[in-house]
Amino acid sequence: MTVAPTNARRARRRGAAACVLLAALAVSTAGLPGCVTLERGGLFASDRDDVWVEYFDNRTFYRDVQFRLSEDVVAEILSRPGLHLSTSRDSADVVLSGRIVDVQQNVLSEDPTRTITSASSTVSVVVEILDARTGDVLKSRRLSQRAEFVPALSEEVDAARRDVFVLLARDIVRELETEF
Repeated sequence: MTVAPTNARRARRRGAAACVLLAALAVSTAGLPGCVTLERGGLFASDRDDVWVEYFDNRTFYRDVQFRLSEDVVAEILSRPGLHLSTSRDSADVVLSGRIVDVQQNVLSEDPTRTITSASSTVSVVVEILDARTGDVLKSRRLSQRAEFVPALSEEVDAARRDVFVLLARDIVRELETEF
């Protein structure tokens, strides 16, 4: 007659198996060189990792959207290891500037009573990365992002626009990663 293992025995076996697996993984990867470091300059070129962010310019009729985008870009930079906000423009390696050139809100569908059932918000920006010492434009890109929202589900255009700004901030900071 066999006795079924108790829950405590099962938990100890799983814990022991997990320890063995982690130890084996540590031994097998110990000889591999590190591909990415979390030290200064590990993800970004060391001469371009101090960034000064200027407030974005707004060329649209939508008020104050430039402040939200600028704040999201700063938050994205702060979340990236190896990239730093400069305390002044003079001590920065690169200057990140841009302008919001287009904000569109489109109706995607309506019900028979012409009530909007889904819509989208699209924001386009032109971003420039400048050498802080010389003022030369190192890179210039036009980026766009779109988010959809459904008013019937109590979703609002402001929430969609917040999503767009977060996605744009991510794309803008990624431009700092790619080669100039």
